[in-house]
Amino acid sequence: MDTGQPKLRVFAGPNGSGKSTVIDFIRKYKVNEKNVEFGYYINADDIAKTLETRSYSFNQFDLQATSEEFNQIVSESGLLNKEFTLANLIAIYRINNNSIYCLKRPQIERLAQIIADYLRKKLLKERKRFSFETVFSHRSKLNIMREAVDAGYKVYLYFVCTESPEINIFRVEARTKKGGHAVPINKIETRYYRALDLLHEASQLAYQAFFFDNSEEGGDFKMFAHFKIIAGKKSWDDINEKDIPNWFKMYYSSKIS
Repeated sequence: MDTGQPKLRVFAGPNGSGKSTVIDFIRKYKVNEKNVEFGYYINADDIAKTLETRSYSFNQFDLQATSEEFNQIVSESGLLNKEFTLANLIAIYRINNNSIYCLKRPQIERLAQIIADYLRKKLLKERKRFSFETVFSHRSKLNIMREAVDAGYKVYLYFVCTESPEINIFRVEARTKKGGHAVPINKIETRYYRALDLLHEASQLAYQAFFFDNSEEGGDFKMFAHFKIIAGKKSWDDINEKDIPNWFKMYYSSKIS
C-alpha cells in the first residue's frame, strides 16, 4: 500500500491522437530531478497482446485474483449486459496460479477491456498508485476518476487530441499497415467526439490537468494549457491565445460559466 496520498494518472484521448507519444515523454520527464511516478500501469491493448500468446499475470500488480472476486467486480462494473452476460464471461476465461487465460480467441479484446477495468477497481480498493490509458469513449472512466477523488487520490489528467477525426483515422490506418492495432473507422470517429464530450467534466475531477494538441503531421505535440488546484481553485499557467486549438475552445472553454 502507498504511504501518503495516492495518485492516479489518466492518459486520455481518441484513438490515433498520440497518447503513447505523450506517455513516453512524461516517463522521461523529470520533476525536481526525479522521474514522474506512474505506479502500476494499465493498458488494455497491452493486455490483449499478451493474451494472444499466453496468460496475463496479476503478480505484476502485486494483486491476488480469484474467479469469484473477478466475477463479482465485473458484475458490478456495468460491462455486462443482455448481449454479454456473466455466463458468457465465465465461458471465455480461466484463472490459474494468479494468471488469467482467454479461452476463446475472438473474445480477447473484450476480455482485455474487462481485465483493465478489474485492475483499476482492485488497485483503487487497495489504495495503490496507478496510471491508465483510455480513449475516453465511456463514462465509466469518469466514474473511476470520481471514485479515486472520493478515496482521497490526487488525480492527474493528461488529455491529447487533434483538430479533426480525419487526422486520427489516417494515423490509425498508417499504424495498422505497420502491424499496429486496427480500429474500425466508424469507431474512431465516434470515440473522437465522445472523448471530447467528456473532457470538461473529467477536468473538474483533476488535481492537475495537462492539455496537448497533436494535430501537426510530422511535428511535435504541443502542451498548450495546464492547471493545478491551489486553495480549491484552478491556477492556470500563462496561455498563449494563438496556441489554443479549436477543439479545446469548443469542448472546454465554451462550457466555462
